Amino acid sequence: MEEDSGKNRILKEDSMELIIGSNVIRNTNSVLNVQGKEQIHLEIGERGDQLLLTMDVYDASGKHIAKLRRNAWSFNDRFEITTSPSSLKLIDRKTNEVLVEANILSKDKIQISQGRFYTHSGHLLEITPEFWRIGGGLTMSGCVMDGCGGAVGIG
Repeated sequence: MEEDSGKNRILKEDSMELIIGSNVIRNTNSVLNVQGKEQIHLEIGERGDQLLLTMDVYDASGKHIAKLRRNAWSFNDRFEITTSPSSLKLIDRKTNEVLVEANILSKDKIQISQGRFYTHSGHLLEITPEFWRIGGGLTMSGCVMDGCGGAVGIG
């Protein structure tokens, strides 16, 4: 266990299962690396099983425009996060689009049901119930993989 500013104890899972669209990635550390750079990290807080999101948000040109750390903004003037203990949704107030929607399915399973955001290279990453796609090209659908205890990577 690791203490988070003394207020919220974070449960560190040795093995987390991520469901991204229709893809299942077992045995991960719940980090999503996009094009070689960590962009999303999902955690489950011990108290109340709160779902916590850490994410760097970029625009279509790859400019870093917002930074979220465990559901708290480091900098941001455009996005809104709504949470309940077992789910969260990150929304672009300018376009009303959902960047990330995620849910806790069990103590060691998190689902990203939808997403639409840009990578640090300015490529669009899309998550739907049917697929996970980056840059309009590489598409993953219905895959089951082993993350070997590390981060999940795409692109």
